[in-house]
Amino acid sequence: MTDQTIALTIADRIARLELRRPADANAVTGAMIGALTDAVARVSAEADIMLISGAGADFSVGRDRTEAPAKSTPYEAFERIAALNDALAGFPGVALAAVQGRAFGLAVGLVMRCDLALAAEDARFALDEVKLGIPPMFIMAQILDHLPPKAAADLVLTSREIAAAEARELGIVSRLVPAAGLHDSAELLVAELRSRDPAVLRASKRYLAAVRELPHAARPAFALVEQARFAETKR
Repeated sequence: MTDQTIALTIADRIARLELRRPADANAVTGAMIGALTDAVARVSAEADIMLISGAGADFSVGRDRTEAPAKSTPYEAFERIAALNDALAGFPGVALAAVQGRAFGLAVGLVMRCDLALAAEDARFALDEVKLGIPPMFIMAQILDHLPPKAAADLVLTSREIAAAEARELGIVSRLVPAAGLHDSAELLVAELRSRDPAVLRASKRYLAAVRELPHAARPAFALVEQARFAETKR
């Protein structure tokens, strides 16, 4: 799947999904949201690992604020973003983001919804919606899974820009790598994940999500049940 703004390749159960509007800092248009949703749905059926990246100097500056308003209701427009988020949440394999340059607004949401995220040491992050006059409801629905409440409020309410090192400390990204080595580091991580049993990766990802919702006292029993179930089903 390739168009002017999104490129998707799938080979050997590995999907590489790239934002391709480098001249516009990979600002995401309404059409791109639909294309991304369709791409992730396809990847869910055909790949075990998905690498999301952006062409050019920036990962993405988020929604394209210069785009003409869509001929739809606000609910319909935001429903498309919800569909993309649902598609990402439903991807059963391991999703990985490789972030360079700026990752703002919606792009931070993409990074957070990936299981792993590598960032160039000079990457920058910002939740800039409040500064632009928009309450970022989709981000706020997810951010407390990653950040303590006061840290989340600081980023959301001030729209301040943070360096990659702070993003790593806060848990927005997994690792920092030298900017010149971002691509190679991402591919090495993809190869490492590819060497693992896909069923074990999927089961581990499901368990990490499920156990987080349980009271601490219930976790040992849940671990016993799930470990035994995997041993019996290998799923």
